[in-house]
Amino acid sequence: MMRTAPAFVALVAALATAVPATASDHLVAPDTAQQRLREAAAARERDHALVAGALASPHAEAAAARAGVDLDRVRAAAATLSDDELRDLAARAAALQTDPVAALDHDIKTLLTIFLIVAIVILVLQAVD
Repeated sequence: MMRTAPAFVALVAALATAVPATASDHLVAPDTAQQRLREAAAARERDHALVAGALASPHAEAAAARAGVDLDRVRAAAATLSDDELRDLAARAAALQTDPVAALDHDIKTLLTIFLIVAIVILVLQAVD
């Protein structure tokens, strides 16, 4: 019983000297949270537009036909990707659009487009499992 007395005194002292905190002291301001949500939505929309643009190219259609993949299903599946997955694929699609030639011949460009399509299919299959 004597051992718990000092611990009890210390607990009471800590509670007596504690400064009360309100919820607003620990949270992000509502305006900041709304701004971050708007920025994230805009970034996702940009990424989706880049991927959709790459999938709308004639090279993507040819690559999908060669791979035997339904490009409409791939386009629909792209919308279900996570933000990180979509950001990664958008960076790859932007690289194809920014410098489409870059000393690459037609076959390599087609292979890169097939890779983009296959990556989307794999990511969607993993998300489903």
